[in-house]
Order: sequence, then C-alpha cells, then structure tokens
Amino acid sequence: MKKDAPRRRIVTDAVDLLTADYEEQEPVSISPNRVVNLNMELIAPYHEHLFYLYEGERLDDMVESIRENGVLTPVIVRKLADDKYEMLAGHNRMAAAKLAGLDRIPAIIKEGLTDQDALVYVVETNLKQRSFSDMYPSEQAAVLAVQYNQIISQGSRNDIRRELELLENGEATSGQIEQKLDSRGRLAKEYGLSDSSIARLIRVNQLIEPYKRMMDNKEITMQVAINLSYLSSAAQNWVFDSAEKLGYRLNGKTSAVLRSERDSL
Repeated sequence: MKKDAPRRRIVTDAVDLLTADYEEQEPVSISPNRVVNLNMELIAPYHEHLFYLYEGERLDDMVESIRENGVLTPVIVRKLADDKYEMLAGHNRMAAAKLAGLDRIPAIIKEGLTDQDALVYVVETNLKQRSFSDMYPSEQAAVLAVQYNQIISQGSRNDIRRELELLENGEATSGQIEQKLDSRGRLAKEYGLSDSSIARLIRVNQLIEPYKRMMDNKEITMQVAINLSYLSSAAQNWVFDSAEKLGYRLNGKTSAVLRSERDSL
C-alpha cells in the first residue's frame, strides 16, 4: 500500500454503459459481454496485479457509494478451471463491495483468453481510468515494460481497445487505434516522455517490490532505483534486508558501488 498516496479523481471503467440484466447463477457458458452476478469468493485477484489499490478516504467513499447504490459498473473477469475466475478489471470495486457487505458482484466473463490478452485488459482498462502521468513510477514502469517487450501483441491490444471503446461509447472512433509500439521512440511519443525517461522506467521495472514501493514513496531516488535494478532479485533482497537491519539509507554513491560489484553479490 502507498504511504501518503495522493487522491486521484475517481473515474468509471470502460463498461459503464452496459445495461444488460444480471443473471443470478453462474452459467456454464455465456455470450460475450453478458453481465452476470458472480459470487466474489470465486474471484481471485489478478496474479501479478500492476496497480495500487484504493485505501483510506478514497476506499471509504467507494464503500459508501456501493452501500447506497450497489455496484453500478460490472467488473471484467476471465474464467479459469473449476468454475473459478480471475479479476482483470475491478479490483477496487470488489474490495469495496466486500467491505460493504455484499457477496456477489456484476461481472463480464471472458473465456479462452491467453495470458497475454488478459494482461492487455489489466493494462488498458487502467490506462482508460486515469492518465499515465497520474500513475506512480512503478506503475508507469510496469505498463511500459509490458508494451516495450511486446509481451502483448499489437493486434490483440487493438482488438481489446476497440472492444472497450464499443462498450464505452457504442462505437469505435476511427484513428484511435495506434501503430505498433516497437521502440522507445514510439512509447516516448505516446506518453509525452523523452527516450531516456522511457529507458529509465523500463529499467526500474526490474526492482523487487519493496524497492518499487520505496521509489514510489520517494524514499530512494530514481538514480538509486536504477542502480539497484541491475542487481539480481536475490541480491536486491539481500541488500534490502541488510539495510533494514542496520537502519542504513542507500544513496547514489553506495548504490553505484553495489551496481559495479553486482557479480560478486
């Protein structure tokens, strides 16, 4: 969780205009974009969720809204084996719904998705909810790493973007589908960043989670984060544990030495 996390404007998902009636039972097979009421005990969080969850006042506001109005926007999940589901879009709504005392949530179920396509839903729905500039460095790094390394194919990304536009606006707008993001230059143009900024963010995606949180909370500088990212995960964990025990705060000089000596750690 973030410390002193800035409050962001709460916006709705790309599926706000869905008005289908909810089904109370989980069907064996459902048509695309049909909304059903799912038991939340059957839904697991996305296995490598890239984004922070709401907390504090922002979470409290969502809980109160759900108590008064219910969950108005369906979540998006994918079906796994044994009638289990994985959340793709709606982690905050599910957390708030549970706190509000609900046991079911309206959901759109996606079947037959590849891991790559599932990741597209996670990334693209978060990018539609808030601007890239509002994200914390670790969130930006995760998004850029996914796109730069071509973990997702551009064709799949375009198809899913088009679907989300259809769900939100009723029709896809021409010109919104972008060309393949196959270089730092393309990403830099898309997000209004320099090539060097793109390179730094992609680099720090290699940090272990504790250092990502420290970077986001400005407990370490970006340069320290970059230096640490060159260490293996095992070495980063060793450095983190050692620094915590000694109460030592890493600086640029020390982290640069660790980077230069990384093969011996």
